[in-house]
Amino acid sequence: MDIWKCISLVWLARADLSNLNSGEGSGNLTELKTYDHGRKPYISGQATRTAIFETMARSHPDKFQCTAELPCTDVAGCWGCDLRGFLATEEDVGGQRRWSPLKVSPGLGQIPGEIVTDLLTRSSVVEKEGRGSKDMRIAHVQMMNNIYRFGLVIDVANVGLVRVPRLEGKGKEQRFAGWDIAVNISDAERAQRVRAVLDAVFNLSGFAKQARAAVSLSPDIILIAFQPTYNQRGLKALEMNDRGEVKLDLLRYALQEHRALGHEILFGYTPEVVANGQEVTALVEEEGVPVQPVHQVFARAREKMSG
Repeated sequence: MDIWKCISLVWLARADLSNLNSGEGSGNLTELKTYDHGRKPYISGQATRTAIFETMARSHPDKFQCTAELPCTDVAGCWGCDLRGFLATEEDVGGQRRWSPLKVSPGLGQIPGEIVTDLLTRSSVVEKEGRGSKDMRIAHVQMMNNIYRFGLVIDVANVGLVRVPRLEGKGKEQRFAGWDIAVNISDAERAQRVRAVLDAVFNLSGFAKQARAAVSLSPDIILIAFQPTYNQRGLKALEMNDRGEVKLDLLRYALQEHRALGHEILFGYTPEVVANGQEVTALVEEEGVPVQPVHQVFARAREKMSG
C-alpha cells in the first residue's frame, strides 16, 4: 500500500428516467439540472460527494461522529471530518480547516436526450368546520434517462494525516520553520478508510431524489488507476460522443499515459451500456489491460489496499 499515493476512478453509470439533482425550480415545477444548452443532464459534484458519504455512513454509522454542518474536527476518530473535510470557525481565533482528500467531479450526462415531465399529485383530507374536504396538490418533475460519467481522485497519502506549520520567533521576526505532524493514523486504519470509499462507489446510492425512486449510479464501466504520485490526470478517459460511443482515441491515450507513468490499471465492464462496447473492450485488451466484471475489479482494488 505504501507505494500508492493516489487512486483515480472514472466510471460510467446508466440511469433510467430520473431527476437526481434538481435545479432551483419555479412554482410547482422541479427542474432538471442541465448543461450543453439544455441537451444533457448533470449531477453536481457536491451532490455526488454527499451521496458517497451517505452510502459510507450506512455501512459504518459508528465512524461518522458528527455532521457536515457541526464538525467535531476529530480527524483521527471521525471518518466524516477526515474524508469530507470541514471549516470549523472559532470565536476570536478564526477556525480550523481541513481539505478533503477526496476530489469528485460532477456526474455529466453524456448523450443528448428528451426531457420528460412527470405529473405528481398528492391528496389529503382537511377538516374544516366539522366536515372533511379533499385537498389535492399538483407538481411536475422533469426527468431524463442517460449515461453519466463520474470522476473521483483519492489522495491516499493524506487520508488521516494532518500537518501543521511550525513557526519560530515572535511578531515581525516570526518565520516558518517546517511542518509538524499533528495526526497520522496507522496504515491499517488508512487502508480501511480507503476500502470504505471504494465500497461506497460500488454501492453508490443516497442521491437526494432517490428517497422514493430506485435509480442506481454505481459503475457499469470503470477505469481505476493506482498511482505512486498524486495527480488528477486521465479523468476524461471514458468521455462519450452524442451517439453513445466511448471516444476511443481519448481512452487509448489515457491508458498509454497511465502505463507510461507507472500506474497500475484495472478495467471493469458491463455489456450493453455503450454503443461501441466491443471496440472498447478490444482496445483495452490491446493495451495490455484485462477486462473484468465490475465486481471483480472492486474486489481486486480492495485487495490492493489490504497490504
